[in-house]
Amino acid sequence: CLVASTPMPTMADAAKVVTLGADLSEAQKNTMMKYFKTDSSQVQIISVTNQDEHNYLGKYVPSEQIGTRTVSCAYVRPTQSGGIKVRTANLNYVTCNMIATSLSTSGVKNCEVVAACPFEVSGTGALTGIQMAYETATGEQLDSTKKELATEEMVVTGNLADEVGKNDATTVMNNSKMQVIQNNVQNADDIYNIVVNVAQQNNVTLDSDQINKIVELLQQIAQQD
Repeated sequence: CLVASTPMPTMADAAKVVTLGADLSEAQKNTMMKYFKTDSSQVQIISVTNQDEHNYLGKYVPSEQIGTRTVSCAYVRPTQSGGIKVRTANLNYVTCNMIATSLSTSGVKNCEVVAACPFEVSGTGALTGIQMAYETATGEQLDSTKKELATEEMVVTGNLADEVGKNDATTVMNNSKMQVIQNNVQNADDIYNIVVNVAQQNNVTLDSDQINKIVELLQQIAQQD
């Protein structure tokens, strides 16, 4: 996945960070480091606990989706250009598009991310770790309101994906968000019309409840800088 962005001349050589699910065995952690093609001499390592997941995501993600163990991992390298590039492996809830769009909503412009696990899992641990890793790598705190909106966006997209499919959910959310932001649309009725039009253009059938949830989220995003 690639979310295009204009180059942002910020940090020099930002650090690379790997997050490892705290509930993985040492052998599984070593497997993930090999998968990321790195070792502890080349990256900073953060352990992400289940409590971290609940702290970051608990307001929006059901507890059963987060679970009681944190096993998914992430490799994060902030860049100075090229937009947001994401690759995933063995994640069945969090998609690369969900990660990319939530990062852009968080305020990230350029970054390379690999989110993965040694076996199939939801990926909520990786999502939590990515935000933590980006802040560690750059030494900059992401805006807390934008981070919350990014999490909410991920959940709304995920719920929509369960109902209409991942591709359709991502297309409607991304295209609607792009139009709202590019045209600085803040009126709820105007945003509603954008979502309906995008859905129709892409042959996606949404009910009024689904549309209203997207509109409510996009209204909040539109109010951010």
